[in-house]
Amino acid sequence: MGRKKQYTVDLTEEERNYLADLLTGGTQKVRKTKRMQILLKADDNWTDQQIADALIVGRATSERTRKRYAEYGLKSAINGKKMERK
Repeated sequence: MGRKKQYTVDLTEEERNYLADLLTGGTQKVRKTKRMQILLKADDNWTDQQIADALIVGRATSERTRKRYAEYGLKSAINGKKMERK
């Protein structure tokens, strides 16, 4: 049994729509695309290991992305940079 997630992702409908629009329109860097996919799957209650297996990323990448979302917000999590706390 896995441990309880310390940093949960609870996207608003507006955030989900924003991510979906970014993923379907135009071109994005692969890392940015992976982070967006991680956030969507985390919001659907996937475990870090399930996300890692599905997206072919490390489990730590999923953990870091969730943490960055919880601490700094959506834009920071997508861009992979620490910005001002929300």
